[in-house]
Parts: sequence; structure tokens; C-alpha cells
Amino acid sequence: MDTAFLEWNMLAHVLLGSLALLGGLVAIISTKGSRLHVRGGWTFALAMIPVVLTTLIAMAHEFLPLAVVLAVAEIYLIPSALLSVNHDKRYFTALNLLVMPIAALLALFAAIQFVRFNFVEGQALFIGPLVIAVLFGSLLFQDIRMLKRRPVMRNFWLRRHFTRMIFAYTIGVMALVRIGIDFGLSLEMTVILPLLIATGFIAWIYRLYPLQPPGAAPQEA
Repeated sequence: MDTAFLEWNMLAHVLLGSLALLGGLVAIISTKGSRLHVRGGWTFALAMIPVVLTTLIAMAHEFLPLAVVLAVAEIYLIPSALLSVNHDKRYFTALNLLVMPIAALLALFAAIQFVRFNFVEGQALFIGPLVIAVLFGSLLFQDIRMLKRRPVMRNFWLRRHFTRMIFAYTIGVMALVRIGIDFGLSLEMTVILPLLIATGFIAWIYRLYPLQPPGAAPQEA
């Protein structure tokens, strides 16, 4: 592959990736539902399209399994998050069925890597792939349950939207700290530390958007 083309591809990747992370940060820290939040979220989502494409182009020259996994994860997470706020549209079920197999493949691939690292190659305990497998397996389970029950509660869909956008942003941060700037974190901590921080944000979202008012009888989601 032409060297000049690869350099331009990497430049576009870095610039658009920076724009995406900046837009995502604006969406996270701004008031939920505000114009600033919406614009930040759309900036993140749209900028990530060419970021994923430039990643895959670069991987044709130098293959990095983690980079491919993170890029494919965005192909699932961002559409899934956007569909959550458009759950009343006619295309909702069809598009969810289209992206759900990606979550299944990611969970399966990560599970295979966990077995390979820990039981075939005999390396020290390495749980990062297991964490990724559980993450995408859980999201897939939620997808299947959601399509069966089709909840009507507004907070359910807000939770689903914010959770998946937070994970999508976290995946971008993982790429930055491991492949981009490279902060020197181990591969294990590259996975676990950002996901722990993301879990904290998601717990806050769940408190912000309860499925029923305090003191109310439990409802079916």
C-alpha cells in the first residue's frame, strides 16, 4: 500500500478521532437532552464513521487484532445507541437484527481469545478478553430481551441509549490509550480500567433515570 496514502489515512484518523472524542466528551458533561448534548453526540457518532473506516484501511497494512475488535465494536454500539432513541420507528426491529450478530461475534471472538491465552498458550491469568466477552454477551442478551418485550417506559430507552454511547466512547478511549498515544498501560489495564470508569458513569445514569418513581411498586421494564 502506498506510503503517502497511509500517512494521509493516519492523519485523517487522528484528526477525526480527536473530533469524535471531543464531541463525545461534550455530550457526556452537558445537560442530557440539551442542544449541546445532542450536537456533541452527533459529532461523536458521525466522526466515528470515517474513524472506523481509516482504522480498517490501516489494518490492511499492519494487522492489530485489538484495533479491529475496537473498530467493529463501534459498528455495533453506535447504531444500537441511536436506535434506542428511535424505538418507535418502523425500521427499528430490522436494523437491530442487522447489528445484533456483531455483538455475538465480538463475544465469541473474545471468549476464544480468553481460552487461547489462558489454557492453550499457558500464559498468566489474562481476564481482559473475558471482560469483553461478558460485556458484549450481556448487551446481546439485553437486545434479545428488548425485542421480545418492547418496553414502553421512556427511561428504559434513555438508559439503553446512554449506556451504549458511554461504552462506544470508552472503546474510543481504549484505542487512544493503547494504540494512539500509548500511555504505557498493559493490555489488561487498557481494557479493565476504562470499563470500570464507564461502569461508574452508567451507575450514575441508572440513578438519574429510574424505571419507576421512588416508593412506587416495581414495574415490568
